[in-house]
Amino acid sequence: MDSRLEEFEKKLYARKEGEGAKRKGYEAYKEEDAVRMRGGWEKDEPASLTVGVKKIRLKPIIAVAVVALMLGGGYYLFTRERPFDVAGVRGTIEGPARVSSGDEVSYVITYRNNTSVALRGGKVVFTWPEGAVVAEGSDGAAREAKEEVGMIVPGQEKSATFKGRIYGTQDEHKEIAVVFQYTPENVAAVFEDKKTLALTIAATPIALIIQAPGQAVSGKEVEIAVEYQNQSDAPFSDMTLRAIYPEGFAFVSADPAPSSENNTWKLGAIEGRESGKIKIKGSFSGAQGEAKSVYMELGIVGDNGAFAQYARADSAVTIASSALFVFLTANDSRDYVANPGGSIKFKVHYKNTTNVQIPNVTILANIDDTYIDIRTLSVQWGYVDGRTNSIIWNPVSVPELAVLDPKEEGVVSFSATVKPSFLPKSFSDKNLKVSARTRITASAQPESLKGLPLESEDTVSVKINTQFSFNEKAYFQDGFLLNTGPLPPTVGQRTTYGISWQLSSTINDVDEVEATAVIPPNVEWTGKVYPQDANITYDPDRGIIRWKPGKVFAGTSNLISPVRVDFQLAFTPADVHVGQVINLVSGATLKAVDAFTGTQMERQVSPVNTDLLNSLKGEQGRVIGTGI
Repeated sequence: MDSRLEEFEKKLYARKEGEGAKRKGYEAYKEEDAVRMRGGWEKDEPASLTVGVKKIRLKPIIAVAVVALMLGGGYYLFTRERPFDVAGVRGTIEGPARVSSGDEVSYVITYRNNTSVALRGGKVVFTWPEGAVVAEGSDGAAREAKEEVGMIVPGQEKSATFKGRIYGTQDEHKEIAVVFQYTPENVAAVFEDKKTLALTIAATPIALIIQAPGQAVSGKEVEIAVEYQNQSDAPFSDMTLRAIYPEGFAFVSADPAPSSENNTWKLGAIEGRESGKIKIKGSFSGAQGEAKSVYMELGIVGDNGAFAQYARADSAVTIASSALFVFLTANDSRDYVANPGGSIKFKVHYKNTTNVQIPNVTILANIDDTYIDIRTLSVQWGYVDGRTNSIIWNPVSVPELAVLDPKEEGVVSFSATVKPSFLPKSFSDKNLKVSARTRITASAQPESLKGLPLESEDTVSVKINTQFSFNEKAYFQDGFLLNTGPLPPTVGQRTTYGISWQLSSTINDVDEVEATAVIPPNVEWTGKVYPQDANITYDPDRGIIRWKPGKVFAGTSNLISPVRVDFQLAFTPADVHVGQVINLVSGATLKAVDAFTGTQMERQVSPVNTDLLNSLKGEQGRVIGTGI
C-alpha cells in the first residue's frame, strides 16, 4: 500500500520536461502559476490506483487539492492586484476659520488609516496663505511647510501641527491648502489626498485714530493728529500710512515729514504694543457748513504697487458757520461746464446767519481773466476797482448792505464771456478752467458776536470744453490712396474713390471716439485703407463702416498732425444710373467724450456721392453710358 502511494505521489508532483525541481504548497503557485489559476488547472486527467482486487478512485482527492490551490492563488491575486481603497484614508484639519490679523494660529492635520493596508512614507505638506509668517524672522516667502509622519498601520491615525501668523485686511478671504502623500504597502505608486480650509480675517489689531477739530474756519490753519497703535504682540512689517485729503485742503507741514509727496509715511516695522503719532498742519477751504472728510489708511504696499489696507479711520471737519455766509454759483450750478465763446453768469449769495444785526457789510469778487474776454465783464449794482481788478459791492451800491438784519440774505451777480477759441502753444496748455472767488466781511464786529468768524469766502471753477472737429474729404486724385477707373463714371466700368476722415482737438484729450457710416449695397468696400493699421472695419451684412481711432490728444492738428483715416470705395454703374450722381456713403456720425469735462459730444459730416463733395469739375460725377 505504501509503495503504491509513493508512486502516486511521484506522478502527482512529476515535473514536465524543462521544469525545475519539485516545489510544493502555496509558495509554488504564488510564484509560478498565477496565470494558470486565472485560466483553470492545466494537468492530464489523474490516474486511478488499484491495490489487490480493490480499485481505489483518487479523483476526489485531486479535486480537493486543486480547490485548495485555487483558493490560495485566488487570495494572492485578490490581495496583490485589487485597486487600493483611497476612501479609507480619512484626513481632517482642525483650526480657526476666522482669525485676527497677526495673531499666532495653530492647525492640526490628522490622518487615519481605515484600510486593511499599511501606508508607508506618510508626509503632510502644509501651504500657508499669502502674507503669512511661518517662523520668527521669516519674510513670509517660504509659505510651504512639510512634516514626515512615517508609516500608518491599519486602524492607526497620526497628526502634524503647524503654527504661524496670518496677516491681512479685515474681511479678507484666504485659503490654507494641505496635501497628504503616502504609498500603500501593496502598491508602488504614491497617492495624494488634498484638502483646503477657507478662512477670513475677522479683525486687525492695528488701531488708527484721527484727532481733528470738529469745525475749521475756511482758510485758517489747523492741526490734525494721527495716532497708530499695534494692540497685539505680533510685529507688522513694512507698514505705510497714507492720508487722503478732501478737496480744498491745503497741506502746510507735518511732523514727522512725509516720505513722499505730502500724504505718505513709510513707517517700517510696527513692533508688538508699539504706537506712534503724526501731526499734520493745513487749512480747509469751502462753503460755510460744508463737511470735509479726512481719510487715513494703514497697510502695506505690494510688489505690484497695490495697497493692502490693515486699518482705516476718517474724521469730518465742518467749515465753521461764520456770522456772514457767502456762496458762489456759475449759471446756477457748482459744476457748470462752458464752451468757448459761451457766457457765464456768477451769482453771489450772501446771508447774515445770526440773530444780531451786522452793519457795513462789503462783498468782494475776483475772476481769473486768463480765459475770458475781460471787455465783456458786466457787474450788477457793484463796480470794478481797476487798481485791484476786483468787483466790489458795499452800502453805497447796495443799500441793503448798510445793515444786514438777522437772517437776512440776498444775491448780487456779475457775468463774463469765455474767449471764443483756444490754440495751445504747448502740450501743457490743456484742461483749462475759469475761476472766480468771493469774500464777505464787515467793518466792525458786534460785541455779541465776539469769537465767531465774521468773514466768509467761496470759490467756484468752470471747466472749458475742447473744440473738437470731425472733418471729411473725398477725392479721386491727390490723396493717400491711388484710385482708378473712368471719370465721369461709365456704365459697366469700375471706378474707385477715396474718402478721408480727420479729427482734431484743442485744449482737452478726447476719449471713447467712434465714427460710423453706411454704404449702399451697390457700392463696394475695396479693403484699402490708410494707414494700413488703422482700426477701421466693414460689416458686409449691414454695410456699416466703423472707425475707432482711440484717444485724440489735446493739441491735435495744432501741435501734432490730425488723427486721420482714408478708405476706398468702388462703384460700377448700370444703364439705370445714367445721368445720376450716385451716393457712395451716408453722412458719418461720430461720438466721443471730453476726457476733462466729461461732456458727451456728437459730430456729423455730410454724405458723399460721386461728385466727391463738389470737388470734381463740371459733370465728372454724373454717370454716362458707354455710347457717350
